[in-house]
Amino acid sequence: MGYLDDFFAAANSVFEKIRTTQRSAIESAAEAIAASLADGGAVCVMDTGHMLKHEAFNRAGGLMALAPFSYALDVENPLTQRTEARSEEENAEFEARLVALALDRSLLASGDVLIINSNSGRTPNVIETALQCRERGIVTIGISSSEQMRGCTAAHPSGKKLFDVVDVALDNCAPFGDAAVEVKDNEKMCPMSGMAGAYCLWAVHAEAVERLQARGINPTIFRSVHVSGGGFVEEQRKKFLERGV
Repeated sequence: MGYLDDFFAAANSVFEKIRTTQRSAIESAAEAIAASLADGGAVCVMDTGHMLKHEAFNRAGGLMALAPFSYALDVENPLTQRTEARSEEENAEFEARLVALALDRSLLASGDVLIINSNSGRTPNVIETALQCRERGIVTIGISSSEQMRGCTAAHPSGKKLFDVVDVALDNCAPFGDAAVEVKDNEKMCPMSGMAGAYCLWAVHAEAVERLQARGINPTIFRSVHVSGGGFVEEQRKKFLERGV
């Protein structure tokens, strides 16, 4: 087999592993989303830079209820002649303050859901966000690679990783190092986590919509603008804003 066949085999293996090992987690995530939306809640997605940052929002066939959550602090005129060295404790305190401000500004509230997609599940920002969400009563769903987490040290001062701090842990089943295809005299290629994260997201979507309909709620699902035009989608938006789901 060549690299192409190796890629197909690796992708099939990851998707099959998700199907056979993650159904319970997918159902739990879907129930959390359905329960929140049925009660007037909101669902947001925090992505650390992989596929979900674009895949989750304003997509034909996706729930209109999904909204992004991200934060950044931009300082326009730093004093470059001074060093910015901080201790680990100072960095942790700074991150905690930043996350608190971001959550305040986001208007996320108790009973809402935040999906956190982080392949390594170790970085301080996602751990701190999940911890503070727990304090605020915001349900968290983590999508990460359990293999990657096991192979990495924790970067948050708590020593915890994503699956330690979320309400629902969903393994994307990507391999350690993410890339899955062996390349002669070179690095491995073809990362799995992007596709796998999207696969998990849409699986949760499918189950969440079925559970909403079982509650008598028919949620707003985007129709492609190439099917009925932008005007139809704008009408969908108006109805969504009235109904909230």
